[in-house]
This record gives sequence, structure tokens and C-alpha cells, in this order.
Amino acid sequence: MGKEKFNWKGLFINDENDNEDTSKEVVPKKTTENTTSFPKTKVTSKFPTSAPITSKANIPTSTGNKLHVSSNVLNTIIEMYEAGFESLNQPGYDFYEFFKAIKAVGSNEPTVYKMALTMAQSVDSKVTKSALLSQADYYIKEIEKVHKQYSKQGNSKKISIEESQKNSKQNLITEISALEKQLMEIQNQISLKKNELHSLDTNISSELSEIEQKIAANDTARSKILETIVTVVNGIKNNL
Repeated sequence: MGKEKFNWKGLFINDENDNEDTSKEVVPKKTTENTTSFPKTKVTSKFPTSAPITSKANIPTSTGNKLHVSSNVLNTIIEMYEAGFESLNQPGYDFYEFFKAIKAVGSNEPTVYKMALTMAQSVDSKVTKSALLSQADYYIKEIEKVHKQYSKQGNSKKISIEESQKNSKQNLITEISALEKQLMEIQNQISLKKNELHSLDTNISSELSEIEQKIAANDTARSKILETIVTVVNGIKNNL
């Protein structure tokens, strides 16, 4: 029986004895000392290892595309599942101990399975092929429950983030549209002011030109009238 590291039992397994006396002591199955060991055989068929992954893995998505998952994320989730699997371990010798024994050898050869079963039966005579398969089905179902719950939580979080992103984008699009409208109005106002400025220059130039002509004409008229008067004055002085 493995040491509990991750409490999946309390989270995802319904305790059938909830209504019974909780003070009742659970007595583990009696075990006998195991003196049998696996034969030293040449391993030709091995299990995949769960050693830390140092590169990104390609995980197929539901759309058939490949999602690049970082090794840190993948290793963390794998460790969580392994710890959860261990926490599901039932009292006595069951599929979990059989699984650990097979995995420890690292071989998938038929002789290894037969020797593992012999060793298991020396510990607990109730261990049989059908019992192991039934127990394995229990572990598989519990792990699937966990996977389903985490998938549901993950997808829910993903949808929430995507909805938030969608709303934020829509708000920004609306704000940008309003600013563009304001900018267009400002540009129209600038164009109108430029036209006013041009008209102002034209009107002022015309008015200034007229005034300047009158000033010049005033000077010319003064000069001419005074010149005539001075001529007459000089005639009086000289001729009378």
C-alpha cells in the first residue's frame, strides 16, 4: 500500500461508509513475507517511462492540430496524476501494488506478468487475474473522473477568458470607432478653419489694397493741388 500524497479520495470518491460508525478501525489485509524475486531476464519490451520531459511535447487537440505544451506544465500534470493514482491505493495487495511491481521491472514480457502474479498470490491468495482487472477498472474510472472534472474546469476557464477577451475587444473597437468619429469631426473643423483663414487673407488683402490706393491717391492729390497753388502764388509774387 503506497503512502498517500494527493487526496483524490476525499474529492472524487464517494465514501460508501459515510453513514457508518467512523470510529470503526479499518483492518488491512494480512500479508505474508515475500521471498520471491523476479528472474534476471533480458528486457526486450519496455514500458514508457515517466521521467521528466526536457522538450516540448506535441499533444493532439480535439481539432486534430498539435498544441505545443511546455515540459514544465506537462511534468507538473503527470506528477499530479501519479500522486493521485497513489492516493487511490486500496488496503492490502491489489492492482496498484501489481502495477508498481511490473513497472519497477520495466518489462512487458509475459514471463514477468506470470512471475508478478505468483509473487502477488504468495502475499494474498485472493489475487487473481479477474480481481486485478476489476481493480484496474476501478482505478481507470476514478482517473477518468478526475480527467473529466479538470477538463470541465479548464474548458470553463478557457471560455470565460475568451468571453472576457471578446468583450474587451468589442469595447476597444467601440471606443476606437468613437475616437475616429471625433477625429473626423475635428479634421472637418480644421478644414473649415483653414478655409476661413484663406478667406480672411483674401478679404483683408483686398481691403488693405483699397486703403493703400486711397492713401497713395491722397498723397498724389495733395501734391498736385499744392503744386498748382504754389505755381499761382509764385506768379503773383513775380508778376504783380
